[in-house]
Amino acid sequence: MHKKTEHSIDIREMCSLPFAFDRNRVWRVYQGGKLIDALQHKQHPADSNFPEEWIASSVKACNPQRGGMTEGISGAILDGELFSFQELVNQYPEELLGRRHISSFGRNTAFLTKLLDSAIRLPIQAHPDPAAARRFYHSAFGKTEAWIILGTRKIDGEEPYLMLGFNELLNRDTFKAEAISGNMPKSLQMLHKHPVKPGDVLMINGGTPHAIGPGVFLLEIMEPTDFVVQPELFCGEQKLTDKDRFGNLSPEQALNVFHLKSTNRKDVWNDALITPSILHDDENATLTMLIDRSKAKFFGAMKLSIKKSWHYINDESIFYAGIVLSGSMIIATNSKKLHLKKSDTFFMPSSVKKSEFSGNAEIIFACPPMI
Repeated sequence: MHKKTEHSIDIREMCSLPFAFDRNRVWRVYQGGKLIDALQHKQHPADSNFPEEWIASSVKACNPQRGGMTEGISGAILDGELFSFQELVNQYPEELLGRRHISSFGRNTAFLTKLLDSAIRLPIQAHPDPAAARRFYHSAFGKTEAWIILGTRKIDGEEPYLMLGFNELLNRDTFKAEAISGNMPKSLQMLHKHPVKPGDVLMINGGTPHAIGPGVFLLEIMEPTDFVVQPELFCGEQKLTDKDRFGNLSPEQALNVFHLKSTNRKDVWNDALITPSILHDDENATLTMLIDRSKAKFFGAMKLSIKKSWHYINDESIFYAGIVLSGSMIIATNSKKLHLKKSDTFFMPSSVKKSEFSGNAEIIFACPPMI
């Protein structure tokens, strides 16, 4: 990415203003991404091995199949020049993240958000909870995640669904034996299968067994890691290595990431489901709380629907990552204007105390953990 030159812009000043991100499609072993293509105005939307768009990312994707290629780190656009978002965070943490956030989490946003559109059922998997992250990965972050369902589609006539939580058929010995072999026909019957629709908001705690089914398009917010245990031998038609399957752990360690307990179908869904609440609504804008960061612990999310204008007041001195889902808008800050349209992603630094949003657009903000 671009390095600062003698005649470059004042980067510190630009890090105190809202800025857009470059496209950041990330390679995965599975097929998908058609609905992301459509959102990003591609002429011929199609599924491919780029089913995800990572936003405000300081996380490197774990893709050993790519021969050591570095991908996943977001590119920040400052006055037309492209910079590594991680390098900016390292160099200008107070402007971007704020002093209080840095004192708790260091030079790290403490969350990652992404668009994900799967054309296949993803493997049965689980991510580490905080205890497993410390024990097995020596990491301060696990991978609790949230799903905000943006859209759905039928694939091969199948209605979209999510798999979440073990049901009453759970047999721990059978699950472990199948997981080690990689062939898991009986284990697939051990998970609850839930229909899903746009507007659903779900919190998936670390350790919870789950799988995203085909035809689900979502915005995912998570702790900032790429840790996953996915013991099935194949992801679609792609055969997985032991490293892919067990996340650099031994099989025995990896299977300890799963919370091996059966759950009632209705209870596991209701425990995960979050009911959004309206914070503000008038003729100019509607602000909806999707995930309350004061309750969710790991991150938060809001949706803003602008009809005319909205005044952003940053009383908490926190930062946000955003994506424009529809329409277009302008963010005006200190006489500077950032023009954004459908599919654009952007960052609102902690040092921005107030801005005016104007236009006609729908935006989702991802928010850091409460300190």
